Amino acid sequence: MKKTMMHISALVAMLFVGGGMLNMASTAYAQEITIDHTQQDTTIVKLDDLYKLAYLNITAEPRVDYIYVAKPKPVEKVAETPGVAAEEPAEEVVAAVPNKPYERVIVKWAGRNRYGKYTDQCAAHANGRLTRAGYYSNGHAYQIPAHFPSVINGYKSVKIPDLSKVSSDKRYATVLNMHRQAADYVKENLDISKLVPGKYYVVNMYYSTSPYMLQFFYSARKQGTGNYGTHIGVLYYNTEHEAWIVEHNIHGHVYYDALVSILGGFSNPNKYGVTSISRVSK
Repeated sequence: MKKTMMHISALVAMLFVGGGMLNMASTAYAQEITIDHTQQDTTIVKLDDLYKLAYLNITAEPRVDYIYVAKPKPVEKVAETPGVAAEEPAEEVVAAVPNKPYERVIVKWAGRNRYGKYTDQCAAHANGRLTRAGYYSNGHAYQIPAHFPSVINGYKSVKIPDLSKVSSDKRYATVLNMHRQAADYVKENLDISKLVPGKYYVVNMYYSTSPYMLQFFYSARKQGTGNYGTHIGVLYYNTEHEAWIVEHNIHGHVYYDALVSILGGFSNPNKYGVTSISRVSK
């Protein structure tokens, strides 16, 4: 058995580097820590002995100045085999993870009007949402956008049908077709980079199974609102998800959709799509 002396301060430093587990005072019972080793294996350390040192009862003299540890084993040089390159550890490759697209969120029975009371109406919720944001808004879905400056309006780029020339059984489908054309125009021509984060917008939308499809169409034509959709939502930028979100009320449940996920008409898998966007102002 061979013993090599090391000053205790070096061991204390080694133990602290391991994770700060040892809280050692300057005095300890004098103990000799011996570690078995041989000429052939001088790097094996008995971990139990180091643990004993770490948990000594630090209460009395005499002061320990030295302990015994095994002599480090010299590094052996390995001869390379001619013609064979030394194998190196493979580098860790971290694949870039793309930003996860915003997924729809639905909050049940969360529709609220301007007075904070429950509502199952999309327009009442949109007016309430804007009121809480400090803006005044009123009217039905086809009326609200006309109160604010237009950003893009798909209805101005499609032919508005004359339903007097269409048979009654085809009028609903004719108006829905107009909505989808307007929504496709918005998808193809909207420059989202021109929208201003921190600002609010209202989006007129169609809803493919709305019972008000024809009623709102006739009312919008009569009033000249320029928006014919039966559905309405509030558009704003969500900084946490870095996405433009449309908040809208369907039968009392509040939906939060990424704008890009509800653009388009004929190619849109949803029952609703954006047909116009207006910037809210005071």
